Amino acid sequence: MELPMLPIRFLHRAESIYSKKTAVICRDIEESYQEFAERVNQLSRALEHSGVKQGDRVAYLALNCHRMVEGYYGVPQIGAILLCLNIRLHPTEIAYIINDATPKLLILSPQFLPLWKEIAGQCPSVKYVWLMEPSDSADGLPTFDDMIAQESSQPPDVPAINENDVAELFYTSGTTGAPKGVMMTYRNLYTHAMSSLTTLGLNDQVVQIVGTVPLFHVNAWGSPHYLVAVGATQVVVPRFDPELFAQSVQQSRATHALMVPTMLNSLLNSPVLDRFDLSSLQQIILGGAATAYSLIEEARKRLKCECLVGYGLTETSPIVSVAYVKSSLKSLPVSEQNRLQAMTGLPAVGIEVEIFDSEARSLPHDGQHPGELGVRADSVTKGYWNRPEETARAFKNGWFLTGDVAVIDEEGYINIVDRKKDIVISGGENISSLHVEDVLYSHPDVLEAAVIGVPDSNWGEIVHAIIVPKPSRQLDIQELETFCRRKLGGFEVPRSWEIASELPKTGTGKIMKHVLRQQRQSTSLN
Repeated sequence: MELPMLPIRFLHRAESIYSKKTAVICRDIEESYQEFAERVNQLSRALEHSGVKQGDRVAYLALNCHRMVEGYYGVPQIGAILLCLNIRLHPTEIAYIINDATPKLLILSPQFLPLWKEIAGQCPSVKYVWLMEPSDSADGLPTFDDMIAQESSQPPDVPAINENDVAELFYTSGTTGAPKGVMMTYRNLYTHAMSSLTTLGLNDQVVQIVGTVPLFHVNAWGSPHYLVAVGATQVVVPRFDPELFAQSVQQSRATHALMVPTMLNSLLNSPVLDRFDLSSLQQIILGGAATAYSLIEEARKRLKCECLVGYGLTETSPIVSVAYVKSSLKSLPVSEQNRLQAMTGLPAVGIEVEIFDSEARSLPHDGQHPGELGVRADSVTKGYWNRPEETARAFKNGWFLTGDVAVIDEEGYINIVDRKKDIVISGGENISSLHVEDVLYSHPDVLEAAVIGVPDSNWGEIVHAIIVPKPSRQLDIQELETFCRRKLGGFEVPRSWEIASELPKTGTGKIMKHVLRQQRQSTSLN
C-alpha cells in the first residue's frame, strides 16, 4: 500500500486518539485536539468559499496565534499553499514578497493594518483580507473567527494531492540578498516531522513553547507538524519577551522550548529568572545562528535543563543536525562531551551530509579539512519559487549546497566553521568569525559580539569586532585584546574594535552582518 505523505494525517491521528487532550494554549484560550481539528476543517471550508483553490497562496501577516497554527493544516488540507510573512520586514520588502508569491487571500493581525494600507495598492493579487482578531479599526474587514463560524466542522471534500506538490512557501531572510521563496512540499514536511521526532525523542508528554520564535521563522515552522504527530501540547506566545516567556513556562509547566541564541542570552541576563518557576523545563533547542559554548554552559547550569544546539536551513525544512553525545562516547571526560555538544552535531535521521572542496570533490572526515557542507534528504526543498536558475545553482551532483563551511570528524560530528562569506581572509589565513565570536562571548562583560572582515591595504582584510557590553558593565578594549590573546592565535585576534549599544538583527534575532559591513563601508567612505 502506498499513501501520500501528507501532514494532515498527523492531525487525523491526534484527533482520533487524543481528542480530549489539550492541543494548543494561546493566552486564555485552550483547544482540545477535537476542537483544533474542527476549526481546521472550518478554516478549509471558509477558504474554499472565499474562492481559494488548489495551488493558490494564502498569506499570514500576523503575530503568533493559535489561528496561525490552524493555518498550518487548514490551508494545505485543500491543496492551497501557506505563506507566513516576516512581520519585521520593511513594507517595501513585504510588498516584494507578496508580488513574488501572489497570494489570493491575506490574514492580518490588526497591528499591521497601517502597514497593509501603505502597500495594498501595490499588491493586486490579494483579493480578500481577513483580520486575525477583532479591532476597533477594522475598516469593515471580516475576522477570522467570523469567517469560519459560518462553516461546518466536518472534513471538507479535499482534492487529490500529490505529495510532491508545494504545501508551504517560506522566504529566506534576505541577509544574503533579495528574499527567495523556498518551496516546501508535502513530502518535505512529512519526512522532516518524522526525522525530528526520531532524532529528538518527543512524545505526547511534551508541552512545548512554540511562539518564542515567530512561526514564519525556520526555527519554528516544523514544530506544528511534529508536535501534532505525537499529540503534544503547543503553547503559543505572540512574541519573545523574557518575562512573557518565563510566565508562560510557569503557567503551562512547559517542558520544551525553541530559541535562537540572542533570546536565550536575553533570558539569562534578565531578572525574571529569580521571579518565575522554570523548573518544568527539560529541554531547550537552539538554532538559527551560531551559539557560543559559554552560553550553552551557562544555560545548563542556571536553568538546570538540557540545552541542545540544532542546525538547519530554510531549504532543509529545517533540521539537518542536532548536537548530542552518542552512547558510545559517554565514557569520555565531561570536558570532551561538552565539546561535542557545542558542535553543530550529528545528522538527523534520514539526513545525509558531505563536505566538498572548490572543485566539488569530497573531503576527508577527519575534523581537519573544511569544505562547503552539502545535504541530501527527503526534507530538502524542491527549489525556489519562480527561480529555476537559482534552484539549479543551489544543487550540485544531487547535493544541496548550504553555503556553510564545515568539518566532519571521524565520529560523524559536523562543525560549522563559518558562512562562506563570513570567513575573514587576512594575510592568506582563513579566520573563522564564529570562533572569534565564541571567545568574545566567554568574556564576563560581553553581552553580544559580531566579527566581520574589513579591508586593509597590508593584509587584505583584518578582523573587526563589534561588542555590546552587558548592562552596567564597562569594557576596556586593551583588556579585551589581552583576553583574546590568551585564547586565540595572534592572527585571529581582532585588529580593530567598536563598542555599540546594540547590533542590527533580523525579526528573529539573527545578527545581520551584511548591515554591519555596509555601515563600516559607509564610515570608511566618509
